Amino acid sequence: MSDLLTLSCPSCGGLLEICEGNTNAVCPNCDTPLLLGGVVNRYIIESEVDSTGAVRAVRRKLEELSAGVFAGCRVRKPFLTYVPFWILSCRVDGFVFGVKPVFIKRRVRASTENDDGRAQNPVIRTIKQRKGVRAEEHQISSGFDVIVSAAHLEPLGIPSLGAQSQMGLSGMALGRSDSRLPLKVFDSENLSASAHVVDPAVSINQAKDEAEEFIQRICGGVGVGLEQRSMYLAVTGAREKLVHYPLWVVEYVLGEKTYRIVVDGCSGKVLRGAFPPDSAHWKKVCQILGSVWAGLIPVLLLVAFSGLLKAGPVLMFAMLSIYGLGVVSAKFLKMAGKNAEMDNLI
Repeated sequence: MSDLLTLSCPSCGGLLEICEGNTNAVCPNCDTPLLLGGVVNRYIIESEVDSTGAVRAVRRKLEELSAGVFAGCRVRKPFLTYVPFWILSCRVDGFVFGVKPVFIKRRVRASTENDDGRAQNPVIRTIKQRKGVRAEEHQISSGFDVIVSAAHLEPLGIPSLGAQSQMGLSGMALGRSDSRLPLKVFDSENLSASAHVVDPAVSINQAKDEAEEFIQRICGGVGVGLEQRSMYLAVTGAREKLVHYPLWVVEYVLGEKTYRIVVDGCSGKVLRGAFPPDSAHWKKVCQILGSVWAGLIPVLLLVAFSGLLKAGPVLMFAMLSIYGLGVVSAKFLKMAGKNAEMDNLI
């Protein structure tokens, strides 16, 4: 469910229900166009990848992880979805105050004892001894761009970004400092009819709380090692915007199982998804074990016909070798069989 703002039309007084992040609206009662002030700007990043490109990205990844199975897959029609992210930018200046312990190194003479209790020659050791403290202050002056997921994307297999995680997803252009994404003002009328826009389920106030927690934790790390620490921060130039980011969702069926893959609409890379297990590892393990046993059997036959097995040590060594190789082979086959039944997750 999306958060709705309930306002009154200044023209007719009718009630307006506006999704959070919208900057304009049309009154459903009198058709008056309205420009909302004091709200967050809403942008969209158009997809640079079409449906064919999304399927090709999935095919390349599928051939890389599970070679030869794409021919047996039935690919469903990909659909484009625009997922929302809050981007909160600000500049933080301040100081972290505290005292830092001061240590001195001393060389002391120590003696050790033998097992019989007799003293050995003395040993010189270096120890650290606390002498006192000194006051320190660390300056903070940095800009922050905090990204907070405005919707719950776990059904797509994408972890949420917030105070506890600001690591950009692998392959995702959003969040990388070197990326300059072409932002456009959000206009639902110009979107493709097949595109699905996810409305924000996380309010701007929640996003601000997440951003504040993240900034406090990062700035607090500047004073690591200080005792009696205190911090003063001044936040200036705060700006917020709601950005809809393009993601392609590709589903395909193999056998009786359906797999869902998420492809980045800007970079064209596969972000998350499950792929069929690769049976090539199972075949390789079987070939290696078959080669080992094929080379061992002639040696055992030669030893048996030569009469060496009548000697006790030789017979014992041969039995232990066969038993050990059999146990190792069984474990390798079990591991390979288990991996052959597990889907590849990225």
